[in-house]
Amino acid sequence: MGIIKRHQLIVLCIALVLSLTAYGCLDSPSGVDENTNQFVSTATPGTSAEVFLTDSSFTRLELEIDYMPGHQPSQQALDSLKSFLQTRLQKSEVVITTPTEVQSGGGGTYSADEIRAFEEEYRDTYTDSRDHTLHAYFLITDGKFQEQNNVLAIAYFNTSMAFFGETVEEASSGIGAPPREKIEGTIFQHEFGHILGLVGNGTPTQSDHKTAGSAHCTAEGCLMEPSVETTDFFANLFDGSIPDLDAQCIADLQANGGK
Repeated sequence: MGIIKRHQLIVLCIALVLSLTAYGCLDSPSGVDENTNQFVSTATPGTSAEVFLTDSSFTRLELEIDYMPGHQPSQQALDSLKSFLQTRLQKSEVVITTPTEVQSGGGGTYSADEIRAFEEEYRDTYTDSRDHTLHAYFLITDGKFQEQNNVLAIAYFNTSMAFFGETVEEASSGIGAPPREKIEGTIFQHEFGHILGLVGNGTPTQSDHKTAGSAHCTAEGCLMEPSVETTDFFANLFDGSIPDLDAQCIADLQANGGK
């Protein structure tokens, strides 16, 4: 399980799943609600994995990024994320729009409910089932995650991810700490991995490599290791290189329509 304690991770994941369940359920592999014929952007993470991985419904992916003051993402991290997505998705084009600064939420800690409220206030682009573009969303906050302070990021909807800027800054400060752009690049890709249904949470596993009680990979050194989304990984295990997906995770994505 890595350095993070197993019971803490299980409790966190259960709490997130329970809190998100009421915000949208979606059975259609196209991502479109068959009753309304509209794409659902408030389903649980991993629900739209096949839609992201394939080009059968949407041929283009566009990522909108909002950040609170002092936490603009580094271009190096965004470039590495774009390369990751181009490598794994069957999309003709991947676009990361210029990040936009939004108002501070007040700092301190933010709950999952507050994150969802920020998205509702600040997010501009949503997927239209009649269009060719699939839209995803990043919010970079100026605080920490209320439920667990050492968590760097969460995927909270099927198209939405949040990053906790204060925690990222702490992980990248001090003598010998990894540079911020490397931490950002790692957690950007890790959380997008959850949107793509890893591990065993929207994208079926082709082999036994899912951790007990969470959607993470058991393979040591994999991008989807559970400790990667916490400060523990960067304080103790990070060698300065963004981890790659293990072969088992890649096989899962390919079996679900990705590259």
